[in-house]
Amino acid sequence: MPGLPRLLAGMTLAAAVVLPVVLVSPASAAPLPCRPGSGPKLAGRDLTRAALPADLSCADLRGATLDGLYVRVPLTGADLRGASLKGTHLGNAQMAGVRLGKADLSEAELYYADLRGADLRGATMDDSSPYGAHLEGADLSGATLTRAKAYSAQFDDAKLVGTDLTDADVYGADLRRADLTRVKAPKARLYGATLIKAVLRRADLRDAQLYGSVMDGADFRDADLGGADLRDVRGARLAGSTGVPKDLPAPGAACEPGEGQHYAGWDLTTVTDFPDDLSCADLTGAKLDGLDLSSVKLNRAILRNVSAAGTTFRSLKGANLTGAHLRRAALGSADLTGANLTRADLSEAAMSSSDLTGATLTGADLRGAEMTSVTADQADFTAARMDRAQLNSGRLRDAVFRKATLTDASLQSAELRGATFQDAEVTGLEVDYAEDADLSGSTSRLGAGWVVFFGIVGLIVFWIVLGLVVRGTRRRKAARKQAAERAVRFSDARSVQEENVTRLGEEIDGAADRTGEIDWNAALDAYDAAKEALATAHDMDDLKDVETIVARGRKALTRRR
Repeated sequence: MPGLPRLLAGMTLAAAVVLPVVLVSPASAAPLPCRPGSGPKLAGRDLTRAALPADLSCADLRGATLDGLYVRVPLTGADLRGASLKGTHLGNAQMAGVRLGKADLSEAELYYADLRGADLRGATMDDSSPYGAHLEGADLSGATLTRAKAYSAQFDDAKLVGTDLTDADVYGADLRRADLTRVKAPKARLYGATLIKAVLRRADLRDAQLYGSVMDGADFRDADLGGADLRDVRGARLAGSTGVPKDLPAPGAACEPGEGQHYAGWDLTTVTDFPDDLSCADLTGAKLDGLDLSSVKLNRAILRNVSAAGTTFRSLKGANLTGAHLRRAALGSADLTGANLTRADLSEAAMSSSDLTGATLTGADLRGAEMTSVTADQADFTAARMDRAQLNSGRLRDAVFRKATLTDASLQSAELRGATFQDAEVTGLEVDYAEDADLSGSTSRLGAGWVVFFGIVGLIVFWIVLGLVVRGTRRRKAARKQAAERAVRFSDARSVQEENVTRLGEEIDGAADRTGEIDWNAALDAYDAAKEALATAHDMDDLKDVETIVARGRKALTRRR
């Protein structure tokens, strides 16, 4: 039968094609049957219309074109670097150890293909379908798999450094011990994946879906998890990661402060979607101003020195808020039982109906805080500043207000059984209708109203006294001026009278040579009296007397005996 040898040869070739599929187990890579590139020499060839050899194991297909082909022959160890395999059908293909560096595999079908130990560095695999494929130990560094369907694929020990998995389906894949350093996987679907001991340092996992994944021992240092969904993941240790995930696994009921996410020192004011539960997280010194965190649990979280002015909170049970800046924060109906608010700034905060049972507020600033109907049994307000704070209708049984300042505060209708106010400043404190209010040991200064009244009275008295002093000063100055003017006038007038007296003397001397008919005694007596009166003159009236005496003397000189 002349056709029998050809038939046997065909069966042999068929067996050669099928046999690797049957005998090569996907569980472990078989040793390469030949040296890569030592097979058929088809480098640079366009094989889209050519009949492929029955076995392309270790073939040299560098730069070859196989676009759209259905490849069913073995490619184990083949060298396909730079080859074009766009849309090529390679489902279940035997490609262990294949070299596909910088090859174009976009839209290629690679489902269940055996690519163990393959070199895919820099390959383009956008929109490809390597679902269920075996890529154990493969190197996909720098490859792009955007929108690829790689679900349920095996990437054990694979290298995906800098690989682009944007918007890819990798759910249910096994990535244990895989190196995903700097991987780009925003919006990738990795839910249910196995990431045990995987390295994801500096990975971009923004908005990625990772819920239900197993992450024991995975390294997320510097990985960006902003908006990622991490619900129900197991074994997650996200220390050193960046970004705030959309969802996180619920912390254990007995978690310790600081065991949760670490956001110490972060500025979180631009985050729009927070996880529902950040219990036990470390947010020391974080910036949270103006955020609405009413739906976020922060029980037992560390919030020391946070900046949270105007921020809304609801769940802070057992939280550490030492030194927190909470001015005008919205804490209405918040659960703050057992919270530590030592030295916290809560001035003008809205805290109506909040629960502060057993909370510590030592040295806290509560000036102007609205705390109506607050529950604060056994709360410690030691040395707190509570000027103008409103605690009307609150329940503050056994609360401690030692050395607190409650100036102009209000505790009307509050329950104060067992509350202590030792050394507290209670000036202007309103306790009308309060139950069991005992302010013994407290101190009170003069009320502000009286201080204002007496201040006004004192000011009026001051102005009156000042007016009198000013008026007296003015009078004294006027008197001194008048006295000076009188002294000048007196001096001038005295000089005039002194000249009058001198002329009188001269007139008496001039009349001495005349006949003795003059009344000399009267003239001389007038002259002596005028000199004596001038010497003792002190005012203008005295000088008038001098003038009168001089006139009398002159009259005596004209009178005959």
